[in-house]
Amino acid sequence: MNGEAIKSFFEGSNQNGFGFLTVVVLFYLFLFFFIQFFQHRKLYYLLYSLYAFVNGISLMKYIDGVFFSDFFETHAGLVFRRITHYPAQLFGSLFFSYFIIEIMQLRKKFPKSIRTMDIIYAIVSLVFLVLWGINVIYPSLYWIDYFHAYVFLVLGYIIFFWVFIMVIKQPMVIKWYILSGMTILVLSYFTISIISMRTMNANVHTLYVYYVGILIESLLFALAIGLKQKMVYIEKASVQKKYIQQLEENQSIKESINRTLSEELLQTKTEIEDLSAEAQRERTEKLTVKFENRFAQLRLNALRSQMNPHFIFNALNSIKSYFIENNQEKAIFYLSKFSKLIRNILESSREEEITLTEELITLKMYVEIENDRFKNDIDFAMEIDENIDSDIIKVPALFLQPFVENAIWHGLSTKSGRKLLKITISSSEKPNTLEIRIIDNGVGRRAAYEKNAVNPFKKESLGLTLTRDILDLFSKKSGNHYGYLIEDLEDKKSGDSLGTMVIIEIPEIDFTDVTH
Repeated sequence: MNGEAIKSFFEGSNQNGFGFLTVVVLFYLFLFFFIQFFQHRKLYYLLYSLYAFVNGISLMKYIDGVFFSDFFETHAGLVFRRITHYPAQLFGSLFFSYFIIEIMQLRKKFPKSIRTMDIIYAIVSLVFLVLWGINVIYPSLYWIDYFHAYVFLVLGYIIFFWVFIMVIKQPMVIKWYILSGMTILVLSYFTISIISMRTMNANVHTLYVYYVGILIESLLFALAIGLKQKMVYIEKASVQKKYIQQLEENQSIKESINRTLSEELLQTKTEIEDLSAEAQRERTEKLTVKFENRFAQLRLNALRSQMNPHFIFNALNSIKSYFIENNQEKAIFYLSKFSKLIRNILESSREEEITLTEELITLKMYVEIENDRFKNDIDFAMEIDENIDSDIIKVPALFLQPFVENAIWHGLSTKSGRKLLKITISSSEKPNTLEIRIIDNGVGRRAAYEKNAVNPFKKESLGLTLTRDILDLFSKKSGNHYGYLIEDLEDKKSGDSLGTMVIIEIPEIDFTDVTH
């Protein structure tokens, strides 16, 4: 008796309120996830809300005894049922499939399969809509019925199980909720589809199977979406924590460098005072030269300690912009590159001079990071004369980066079209001298000056100022020439700017000479 009562209850779902409850749940899910889409800007919210909406619309016509039931018995209601029946089937399948693809990130893991699926859906949808339009104009033709039963449903099941297999292969926690919901839904829908294919119409007494399936599926998918949002929040919190730790570490490094420099300066001052008191007249000149060199070394260290925070500040601003844009993946990727570059800079800052190879590796990492900020619009090339052994040539640490930074920010950042940045390293016509050329096709110095003239407080690039001081100190300390020249590249006929070229000359000194 109890079994008969339960069966009778479910078979009367369209009259006893159970079917109406299902429709209400679907419209609630539509509104809820539609609002979530505008709050979080995630496509799977929109797709699932539209999927729930289409299902709710398609089930309304079966419900009896509610405020909208009489509408479907009118002429307008019958026309509405006939016109919306097949489009609801098509768009319900599309929204469901692409919801699974988006929330499980299948397009990243299986790009070729998803592109194939896009093509299949595009062709099937076009044919489906054409046949539906014919059916609307000529109701006596049943082409859409046959296409729906023997082509669309078959392809729908093939794509469903295709997506099902891809979901299984995804290493995501939410896949078990998705797989369970898909399984429940396909079993209920398969039952209804078999009945529809046999009678060419849904049996209203068995719709309770679909009602139960859609309610369970909605619960499982809602749990999956909630868990997905929690994972996104945890990931975002983790990235922000790493960002804060990096800021604290950089501040600690800066304070440590400044503290060390202060101690060295104080110690040097004490040594000068003690030695000056004891020095004899004939040793004064030698002591003066010694301490001038020592002071020059300390000034070099001080200048390098200013350049490191200068560049770190610019790079951290780039990471900050990605957080503002809520681009966690890009922020993590950028932070990883930035951490490697910081490691190279800290290692270089311990040495007065490094190899040309080490300088170019650090410079290449810097250009990659800056290029990433400009959406990889800059074509970067580096050419080294085959007769130059960059592994043994020694150069001032981090002396090229300010020139490249100046080329990118003042020359290329405001230029439209193709952006070129090229570095060439060759032997100069002068003996034992290297010539490094940094060439860009940016707007040129004239345009940059005109732009900066708008701001009367705009000052010369800090990086270039520090680099000029460093090269001057190296010239005085070593007795060799360290210098640079900036040339404007112009079209000889029109006078238009073609970019800027920086020519840097440094002595060709290698570590083997120093060792011997």
